[in-house]
Parts: sequence; structure tokens; C-alpha cells
Amino acid sequence: MNLANDYFLLYHGIQIKKEIYHEITKSNEAEFFEIAALILSATRKNYEKYLPLKSFKDICKYVTKDLPTNLNELYQLQFNIVEIISKQNNHDDIKLLHNAFEYLKSQEIITIADNEKLISLFDPTEITVTKKESDIFVDNNLSFKEHKDEIFNTINELKEIFTKQNLKEELDETINYVNTQKFSIGITGVMNAGKSTMLNALMGKEILGSAVVPETANLTIVKYNKTPSANVFYWNKQEWNRIENSAKEIESIKEFVEETKTLFKDELDNYIKDESRSDSVDINSLANFTSAEASGKKCNLVKYVELKSDLEFLKDGIEIVDTPGLDDPVIQREEITKEYLSNCDMMLHLMNVSQSATLKDVEFIVDALLYQNISKLLIVITRADTVTKEELEEVINYTKTSIKRQLHKLNKDSQLDYILKTIKFIPISGKMALLHRTGRENEAIKSGFKIEDTGILEIEEYLFESLFGKNSSKTDLIVKSAKSQLIKTIDKQYSALNYELQLLSKSKDELEAELKEFNKKKTTNEKIFQAMQEDIIYYKSDAKNYIESLEAFLSAELIDLQNIIRQRVISDVRYTFEKQKQKPPKDRTKSIVETAIKDGIIDVVRDYRYKFIKKSQSIGEICEQKYHDFGFTLKHDNDNFDARGFFQQDFKSGFLTASNDVLISKIVNAVSKIKVSKLESLDAQIKSFLEEEFKLIEESIKIKAKEVSEQLIDSFFETLNAPLKSFEAKLLSDEQILKEQLKSFEENDKNKDKISIEIHKKLKRLETIKKACKK
Repeated sequence: MNLANDYFLLYHGIQIKKEIYHEITKSNEAEFFEIAALILSATRKNYEKYLPLKSFKDICKYVTKDLPTNLNELYQLQFNIVEIISKQNNHDDIKLLHNAFEYLKSQEIITIADNEKLISLFDPTEITVTKKESDIFVDNNLSFKEHKDEIFNTINELKEIFTKQNLKEELDETINYVNTQKFSIGITGVMNAGKSTMLNALMGKEILGSAVVPETANLTIVKYNKTPSANVFYWNKQEWNRIENSAKEIESIKEFVEETKTLFKDELDNYIKDESRSDSVDINSLANFTSAEASGKKCNLVKYVELKSDLEFLKDGIEIVDTPGLDDPVIQREEITKEYLSNCDMMLHLMNVSQSATLKDVEFIVDALLYQNISKLLIVITRADTVTKEELEEVINYTKTSIKRQLHKLNKDSQLDYILKTIKFIPISGKMALLHRTGRENEAIKSGFKIEDTGILEIEEYLFESLFGKNSSKTDLIVKSAKSQLIKTIDKQYSALNYELQLLSKSKDELEAELKEFNKKKTTNEKIFQAMQEDIIYYKSDAKNYIESLEAFLSAELIDLQNIIRQRVISDVRYTFEKQKQKPPKDRTKSIVETAIKDGIIDVVRDYRYKFIKKSQSIGEICEQKYHDFGFTLKHDNDNFDARGFFQQDFKSGFLTASNDVLISKIVNAVSKIKVSKLESLDAQIKSFLEEEFKLIEESIKIKAKEVSEQLIDSFFETLNAPLKSFEAKLLSDEQILKEQLKSFEENDKNKDKISIEIHKKLKRLETIKKACKK
């Protein structure tokens, strides 16, 4: 709303558009503002007295050649005059205008109430500040906490302005949205990398590690809660059957299964249920369920642990995903780890300085950055106090070289720059940091370590900047989403106040006539809404049916992928037999299969995503064209709905978490035993292995694809339905406001000028807040 719109809404109780351009002249400043005041004081109630007067026409000639002959032309002249005043003004000019209004009041040409409205409209602090308004708006260069405070302060102010209870509840929903956002940090590393020690130092308490959970063998999710608690979750029957099947092929899992069966015997069925069993346990006895060293080995039965703590470090929504060692023999634990890591905001990978950059470390780092959707990776070199700075530098350089070597092996050399830019290295002395954080700083200082020397402060700063800092992409997304919600709520309240202000200028007869007209349109609108709702239901059903049809597409694509893997292995075996007169090395066969599976699944999911988006694009465009007259528009950059933009962040994680170790082991063993004359039988063997093992891969991908797609479809149609709901809500709100105005007409009529000015001030403030939210 600009000043001209403000003027018509507050003074006339109407909204009009500029249709006629008047060339306004200002031969004399004082004279101009006196004439402007007189012209602006005319309303639909008294204009018939003004227009026939020769004196009024003569006055108008001083400012324009186009003299008004009817009410609409008068409005257009007023519109142009207000625009001139809003663009070319200073305090002295506005003072001249105010003096002129005061004179008109003293001569009883305008009422006291009209004078108050005009003075309020042409407030020098409002007009002359307009050009600098952006200076008071929010600085986007803030941390998450500062953004949160700013959003909550804005909401508190809006609650003072808002009149509708349902909209105040929407503001509370925005507060809840911001407060419930989670920031996940995944912690990885081989056994004895020092994960628990560093985490305890970060959290300022020995909640993990030797005091509570020594040598953790399970995934542990640490969350904030005012009341500390712990829950353990066991394998279900389906998961345990997979572990037993894996044991047939992989020796380490075979030993794990035999050990577990020997220990638990018939009691195994008490823990391994059809649906995962979970137990609430005492935090102080948690080690009995999670430690590889605890007697009884219950950790063998535990899938993961959820630990809730009241630690300050976790208060801002931080969740820690502490993973078992990468050298864990149970590949199913690695699958769970990858499942959680794919949803983490960042990952900390710990390497013991004395055994860093092992092949397992490097493979995991490369896999996480290429395939697990990890966008930020901090490599923490632990036990840094045991080596010199030069040796630390050598470790970092060796790690970079090992990553480069691994990428070359996978034919991913082009990804080196990307990976090295994504990684940051920080050395830490976890033990010394923990001493400082648990009240034993004197021991650390005696050893020559101040808190600044331990590396913990640098890690904290990096975590804070990555998760909550000015350049955090997640923070930016949360803040934009919260402000977007606020803008929608502000628009609803703005619309209600705007309508209320228009109604205040009407007589009782006009209000009754408007309600009568409103009721006439009500039945028509209800039919339109019903038809639109049926369309939305139809399109949603169509979209869900399409998801079902995409399952067949996935099946066909995964069969093609099996053929590609088989052909690559056979071609490599044939090539090495012909050229080198030997079988290919096991590592190369393993790399061929592993890379083909991962790259192939990425391609399949990308093609699935493309088809899903094309279908959504089609539905979005139909709805946009069909319901455009009802204000139906979705956010887009192109002329038509941009579904690609709508689903920008989706289908990026969780599809490559299944372990392929059993399949790879079968193929590698078959290749290692083959003779050149038996290539046809090798082909048949590999085909059989792929068909058998891809059942799980296919099932997993289909479940995840359907899950993601259905969530997106629900979200998509909620967005499609929003304009319809908004339009319905506005009509209901307008009807309620209209009825209330009629009901309390007598009371409002006495104070309507005062009420109008108050509503106008609220509208102006809502405008300013909305602009701030858009910054």
C-alpha cells in the first residue's frame, strides 16, 4: 500500500486504481498545498456541492488543466495530487498542508474527525521516512539464535496487532516450527578413534565413554530432554534373518552370529521379535547393553540406542549420531549408520593420529561425500598431543593423497577438488579438552595444555558456524520458511483489517445491501469450491496411481543395471585373461561391482525423479491455468509452474544405504576361482547372484521411493490446495466481519473515525513488518 491507497482506504473507505494521469502544476508552494487540501477534503458525500461551483473549478485550474466533472474524475485528481505530495515533500511542505486542513476545519468545511484522518495520513514522520524505511529492516547477516530472537520479537509484536484468534494460533505454530528444528551431527571413525572422548569434551560431561558407555558397539542417538533417559532398540526378526544370511558368506558375521546364539540360546526369541522390541533402561547401566566389553554381550542384540540428556550443548536442537566403529563386523549396523548419516547436517570423522587414513577411513570418507548426501565434513585428528606439528601436517597431506588415490581407483578424479573443498581438518587432544571441560583443568595445564591448545574451541567454532552461523544453508532455509509463514499470516490479518476499514465508512443500509449481495454469491462460491475440491482429489489420486506405475519402471531399470554389472565384470575378466593371462585382482573386481551399483542406483533414482517431476509439472500447470481467477498461483521462476524448483531438495539421500558386501563377496569369490574356459558358467553364476541379492536392493529402493514420493505428493497437494483454502477462509472472515459490523453498528458509528485511524495505523505497521520479513 502506498500513500494514495492509504488515503482512499482511510478517508473514503474504498480502494481504487489510477486510471487517469493529471499533469499537476505547482506555481506557488503555499498556494499549492492550500488548494491540494481543499481538493483532498472532498468526499462522495459532499462532492456534488463542490463540482458545480465555478469557484471550485477555478481553484482546480491552479493545479491541473483536466477539471473533474464526476466523482471518479475527482478521485483520479486526488490520486495524482497525493502521489505528488508523497514524492516531493519536506516537513515545511507538510506543515503547510496541515495548516490548510486546520483552516478547513475551523471554517466547518470538514469535520473534526475528517481533519484527524487527514492529519494522520499526511504525517511527516510517515511520509519523509518512506525512502529510508529499508534502513530499519532486518540485517540478514545474523546467526540462527539472533534470527530466532528477531522472529520471536516480531511475533510478539504481531500478537499485539492481530485481532483474530485463529491467526494468533498460526503465529504460535511458527514459533513451534522454529523451536522444533533439529541439527544433526554424525560422528564416525574406526574403533579407538577417540569419538567418545571428544564428544564428552564437547558436551562438558562424561555422558559417553568410560564413565557410562565404554567401547560403544551400537549406534547411539543423543538428544536433548529436560528429563534424562535411555532406550535400547533390538533387531527385529526380519533384520536378524538378514544377519544370519550374511553369515553364510562373510566370516566375521558368521563368528558374530555363532557367538550370539551360544550366549543367548533359547532366550534369543525374547529379544528378537516380529516388531522391534525396545526397553527403557537406567543410564548408569547402559553399558550392559551397548559395550562390547560387557559380560553377557547384549550389545549383539541391540540395533541402536536413544539417549536423552539435559546438557546445555544439546539445547538448541542439536542431535548427536554417534556411530559404531567402521570396522564393525556386522554390515547391518553400517546400513543403519548410513541411513542416519544421510539425514545429518554435517559429519565429523575422527582418525587416531597414529593410525590415520586407513583404507577403511578413506573409503568411508569418499563414499560419504560422493554417495551419502554429506555436504560438510570435518576430519578430526585425535591424540594430537602425542605428535609434533610437522607430523600432524604429514598426516593431513597423507590423508589428502589417499583420497586422491581412492578417487582415481573409482575413476572419479574429477571430484577431487570438490571433496577437498568440502573437507576441513582440525587436530585435537581429546583427553586434555575433557580435563578442561570436567573441572580438572589443572591436570591439563600441568601437562602444558591450555584450553586454546586442545583444539576443542576450534571444533566448537566450526560446528557453530556450520550449523547456526551466518552462512549456514540450513539456518537460511529455516529462517526463510518461518518468515514465509509469517507473511502468509500477516496477509490474512491485513486483508481482514482492510475490509473492516472499508466497512466502517458505509451506512447501515449499505452494510445490509452488501450482506444481501454476499449471501447471493455464497451458494455460487460453494459450488465452485466443491468442484475445485473434487478436482484436487482427482489429481491427487492420479498422482498416487502414477507412483504405483513407477514401481514397474524401477523394476525394469534395476534389471538393466544387473545386466550392466554382469557385462562389466565379464568384460574385465575376459580382458585380463587375454592381455595379462591371469584373473583380475580381487580389489579391481570389488571396485567394478561397487561403483557400478552405486552409480547405477543414482542414475535410476535420477530418472525416477525426472518422471515424478514431469507428472507434477503437468498437474501444477493445469491447476494454475484452471484456477488463476481465484488467485491460484504457485511460486515459480518460469511462466508455468516449476516443479523442479518445488522438489529441489528431494530424492537426494537414503537410497544407497543398503550393504552390498554379500553380493560383492559372492562375485569376487566366483571370479577368483574361474578358469578361462568357464566364462559362460561365470556369467550364469553372476546373473544368479545379482537376481538373488537385488531382491533386497529393489525392495529397499521401491519402499524409499514410494515413501518419499507420497510425502512429496501430500506436501505438493497441500500447496495446491492452499489458495482454495485461503480463498474460502477470506470469504468466511469477510462474512463474519460484515455481520459483526452490522450487529455493533450503533456503537461503532459513534467511534468509527477513531477506530478507522487505529486500524489504519495497524495496517501501516503490518506493511512494515511484512517488508522486513521479505528481506
